[in-house]
Amino acid sequence: MDMILAGIAVVVIIALAFYAGFLLNKIKTQKTQALKAEQAQAEAKQQKIQDRNNNIVESIRFIAKATMQKQCNVSEAAIRLTVLLETLQLEQPIDIAGNYPALTAMFEKVKDMPTHDERKSRPVKEIKILDVRRELFEAEMEEEIIKESAKLAEFTI
Repeated sequence: MDMILAGIAVVVIIALAFYAGFLLNKIKTQKTQALKAEQAQAEAKQQKIQDRNNNIVESIRFIAKATMQKQCNVSEAAIRLTVLLETLQLEQPIDIAGNYPALTAMFEKVKDMPTHDERKSRPVKEIKILDVRRELFEAEMEEEIIKESAKLAEFTI
């Protein structure tokens, strides 16, 4: 009788050990699949960031070339280029003020000027004063901004 109980106990222990091994293998497989899915997700996210950055770089080049050809006024270029440079998602951000001081100076001078609906809601006299101020800034900074635009026309990350 003891032998039969011992035999049953051994069979139960072997069955439980087999089941435990099966469960451990299943957990290992799930962890591997989760890790692969996480890596694929990270790669997809990185690819989206890279694609977005590439589009931004193309826009920077396009605006810079238009500025060089005087198809885009320098105050608008300063705003657009500065914002685009700021939106690049890079490990090390670009030192915009250090690399493009004229763009930065122009951006700082015109960034708070009203645009679109806000501009339309302002008195005409105020808008004329702001336009004259902006045009003076543009005349003062145009040469330097065009030089910086030439650098940005070949911009890469």
